[in-house]
Amino acid sequence: RHIVDIANSFPSDEYKVFVAATPSSYVEKLHPNIHFIPLSFLKNDSFEKNILGAIPSFYLLSKLISREKINIIHSHKRYANFIGKLLSKIYGVPHITSYHIVPEGKKIFTVFGDISICCADAVKKTAIEEFGCKPERVITIHNGIEPFEIHNNNKKELTRNLLNVSPQKRIISSVGQFIPVKDKESLIIAVKMLKEERDISDYIFILLGYGPQKDYLVKLVKEYELEHTIIFVDGSFSVEALINVSEFMILNSLLEGFPIVLLEAASLGKMHISTNVGGNSEFIENSNTGLLIEPKKPKQLAKSIAYLLDNPLEYIRMGMNAKMKYENEFTFTLMLNKIIKVYQSIYSNNINVTK
Repeated sequence: RHIVDIANSFPSDEYKVFVAATPSSYVEKLHPNIHFIPLSFLKNDSFEKNILGAIPSFYLLSKLISREKINIIHSHKRYANFIGKLLSKIYGVPHITSYHIVPEGKKIFTVFGDISICCADAVKKTAIEEFGCKPERVITIHNGIEPFEIHNNNKKELTRNLLNVSPQKRIISSVGQFIPVKDKESLIIAVKMLKEERDISDYIFILLGYGPQKDYLVKLVKEYELEHTIIFVDGSFSVEALINVSEFMILNSLLEGFPIVLLEAASLGKMHISTNVGGNSEFIENSNTGLLIEPKKPKQLAKSIAYLLDNPLEYIRMGMNAKMKYENEFTFTLMLNKIIKVYQSIYSNNINVTK
C-alpha cells in the first residue's frame, strides 16, 4: 500500500514511475500511468521468500534500468534493498532504501542505500547502533496516510450485517496478520481473563487478518469457549469499514516499525491499546492518544480493556486526541513532501552517492 500510494502521487507529465514487485491485489490500485514490472521475490499467494526468483528478478530489473535510464532506485524491505544495492553499484544509479520495521538478524542481507528512510526513530536507532548505518545517511520519515471515510449509519449497518454482528453488540477490533510476532495469542488469553472476571456479553472481539497461525488461534478460541466472544474475519475485509463500527482497537505486536493501522484508526477518531514496541510510542502518548502496555502481558491488556469498558468517555476522548495528532503530524501529504525532498536532494547530487 505504501509503495502504491507514493507511486500514484507522481504526475505522469513530469515523472515516469515503475513499480517492480511480486504481484498482489494492490497492483489493481496503481494508476494507469504507472508501469508495473512483475517480479518473483515471493512464492505465489504467500509471504514465503522465493529464493529461485531472485535471479530472473535481477535480470528484469537490470534490463529495465539500462533501457529506461532510471535515475533513482527506491527499494523497500531487506531483500529488495540488497538487490537494489547491487543494481545501484553496477549501474551507478542513486539508491534509497526504506525500512518499515525494526530490523533483526540477517546482517549480511541488511544493507543501506545512499540515503535510508526509516519509518520511526526506533527503526533509525537500531539501524545505526546495531547495523552500522552511518547517522548522516539515515533519516526518519513517519508513515502518513489519506484519512479513511467516516461512514454513515446505513453503511455501518451494512458492515454489521456482513460481519453478522447484531446492533446490540459493541465491537472491539484488532487488525494484523495471524503470525507469532503479532501475538494474537496473548489477546485471546486476555479476553479469556476478562470473561472470567466480568460480564462481557455485550461485546464482540473481531480479529481481522490472515496468516499461518489462524488454525491454531481458532483452536485456542474453541478451547477457551470464546466462539461467541471472538470472531475471525478474512484479511480481504475492509479495514475502513471495520474501524468505523469499532469502539476502539487493539495492537498487541511484539515487534513493529510504525504501524499504518494506528493512523487509519486515528483518522476516524478511534484509539488503540498498543504494545510499547518499535515506533508505537511515537504516535501513542499514553492516556492521551491511546494506551501503551508491555508486550506478552495478557493480564495488563485485560486490565486496559476493562478500564475502557468502564470508562467509554475515555476512549472517545483519546480517539479525538489521536485524530488531532494525525491531522497535524501524520497526513499523507506531509510524508510525501518529505520523501520528494529526499529524491530531489539525491538526484541533484547534494548527497554524494559514490561513497
